[in-house]
Amino acid sequence: MQDHRDRLKKNKKGVMGLPIKLMVTMTIIAISLPALTGIMDDSERGMADAEMGQEAERFMNAAVLAHRSGDGSSRTVSISLPAGCELCVGGEGSDAFCVRSMYNGEIVSKNYFEMPVLKISEQMTFSGKVTLKLTSVDCGNIPEIEVTVL
Repeated sequence: MQDHRDRLKKNKKGVMGLPIKLMVTMTIIAISLPALTGIMDDSERGMADAEMGQEAERFMNAAVLAHRSGDGSSRTVSISLPAGCELCVGGEGSDAFCVRSMYNGEIVSKNYFEMPVLKISEQMTFSGKVTLKLTSVDCGNIPEIEVTVL
């Protein structure tokens, strides 16, 4: 059996070519790394968007059920959001009629109450795991939902 150390000593081109091959390999890895981390961040955000969408839908469905059950009726809903995600409800103007999904402080989507049009006058933001009580309140022309954190 031939000893590989003797072969490397005799073939100086192989020994000299090894650092160049390593340098080329490391350069390719260094160039690819930002693209790979960007892809991973995009997929993480995509999964978070999907989870926030489901939780926003659950909130809205509970609000509609509370409204359809009549004035003073309430529904309880538990929401669980991944890290960096928030749901914002209520506010001024058109924000009073929607649920906003936020990822790392940036609004990624707005879901409006359509039929029936419901108003949440008090602005609130939720993150993590939270249980909410949604109560239907008759305040005139536009039905309102009062949100209470349990």
